[in-house]
Amino acid sequence: MRKAAYGRQLAEALHVGEAQTLVTRPILQESGIAVTEVRRDVPENDYTSAVPHDNAFLVTLNIRDWPKRVLWIDDKPVSALPIAAGSSNIFDLRRKYIGYGVSSFHMMSFYLPRGILNTVAQLDDGRAIDEFAHDPCRGIDDLVIRNLGLSLYPAFQRPGEANQLFIDHVTTAIAAHVLHAYGPKADKQQANELRLAKWHEARVKDVICAHLDGNMTVAQLARECGMPLRAFSAAFERSVGMPPHQWLLNRRLEKAMTMLKRTAAPIGEIATLCGFAGERHLVRVFSRIVGASPQKWRTAYLS
Repeated sequence: MRKAAYGRQLAEALHVGEAQTLVTRPILQESGIAVTEVRRDVPENDYTSAVPHDNAFLVTLNIRDWPKRVLWIDDKPVSALPIAAGSSNIFDLRRKYIGYGVSSFHMMSFYLPRGILNTVAQLDDGRAIDEFAHDPCRGIDDLVIRNLGLSLYPAFQRPGEANQLFIDHVTTAIAAHVLHAYGPKADKQQANELRLAKWHEARVKDVICAHLDGNMTVAQLARECGMPLRAFSAAFERSVGMPPHQWLLNRRLEKAMTMLKRTAAPIGEIATLCGFAGERHLVRVFSRIVGASPQKWRTAYLS
């Protein structure tokens, strides 16, 4: 099903008339993600049509309170609780949903095809998704979905000014977050206990020390170990006792202290050679960690 068409069909099923849909470009594969603003300002007191079936999920973000929800799932009545403004829901579109319009509502709906979610999972070394650990009868108080979703609201108000790159970024970020927060739980305990192999730890530390004066990133370090970024960062911290960026900062600080003791180089030059953004950056970090500015520390050491 074409993603823009799904937004129109959802609006028709909920009897809301016109609805506006923002569509991502196919940056991941043939199908993309769509987000639709769906709004009905008065109660209808009638059954909705069935939400269209699809091999996809619908993540909704409520813009205002939905005080009374009457819902049938797969032709069975369920106890759907009220949903507060800012809360979210996840619907598996392989199931059948019919509501009764006893309340007005206003929400954004993110159409996430399974193919897209599986592609995002593969990029993060995750598992293919079949279902999410969520009961659609209850809302989710999810700060990430709320903030990301609301950041798109101005684009619905002024679609001619919408930044397509920003729409792509936000919708893909929501897909990645939903996967991580509500996706398959298997093997998470094993992942939570993962540590770096000793030779990986030694290799990463050697690479960091060899590039203190360059723009070494954590993503590059993760590639050295052949690990996804999130898994690498967690494994490094469990193995070393601190995040990789902190270990890198400490090594840069140690090199700066050595240069302050053994050379007469200006503070700005030392900052550059040790990988700091500049003299002010070195002074700020040095003062915070050591308790004195680099110049005062050098003077005290040499006196």
